[in-house]
Amino acid sequence: MTGTDAHVWTVSLPASETPADLALLDDAERARADRYRRAQDRASFVGGRAALRRALAEHLGVGAATIVWGRATCPGCGSDRHGPPRVVSPPMAPAFSFSRSGRRALVAVSPSGPVGADIETTRPLDVRETARQCLSPTEAAHVLGLPPEEGLQAFHRAWVRKEAVAKAVGVGIAMDLRTLDVRPDRVGPVGVRCAAGAGPSTWTVTDVDVGAGAAAALALPGTRPTASIHTRSVGILERRKGTR
Repeated sequence: MTGTDAHVWTVSLPASETPADLALLDDAERARADRYRRAQDRASFVGGRAALRRALAEHLGVGAATIVWGRATCPGCGSDRHGPPRVVSPPMAPAFSFSRSGRRALVAVSPSGPVGADIETTRPLDVRETARQCLSPTEAAHVLGLPPEEGLQAFHRAWVRKEAVAKAVGVGIAMDLRTLDVRPDRVGPVGVRCAAGAGPSTWTVTDVDVGAGAAAALALPGTRPTASIHTRSVGILERRKGTR
């Protein structure tokens, strides 16, 4: 990758937990896995964490199990206890973002600055009520003016775009998502302004094709061409040389 590239992995997670995936996790990740009561949820978590480790290991040229996690300082409050995740070791690791929904996951890596990624499995919901909680008046008017099925898709498109920006900024959905206008009426990429945090105020949000049944988006600072975003679909059960 060059300094302006972003690399995105779209991942299919396994239906059941595998020993190889669990072996990559550290003690804290295994403890989190143990808190899941449903086997499917646990498998999704374990597979997702293993996928993130393998993707970063491939980029960094290290063993997936050797990656050590930490947290950056929260741009909202200055705390280092709940800021965005980062790689502590190896040092000088690139910015990354991770999202998981059902049996799908998204990993994004950017060596030149912050990045945000989000994926959401399309599911039935009360669009009218949810739109009031997280869409701007303009966005809500567009989404609610569409036929039900189109409105549901437009809502999910808006949701993943908003979460991608919130993750890139570093504050997550703690911010008021109604303040972000992500133009769900337009095909991406779209420019989005965000005043939260101390970083860039302008973001380019690109839709990521993850197939039917889900929506996904990638946020990068400033204005960037879509040609600089490289996507690849992989099955998490793939094992690559040098990632174990």
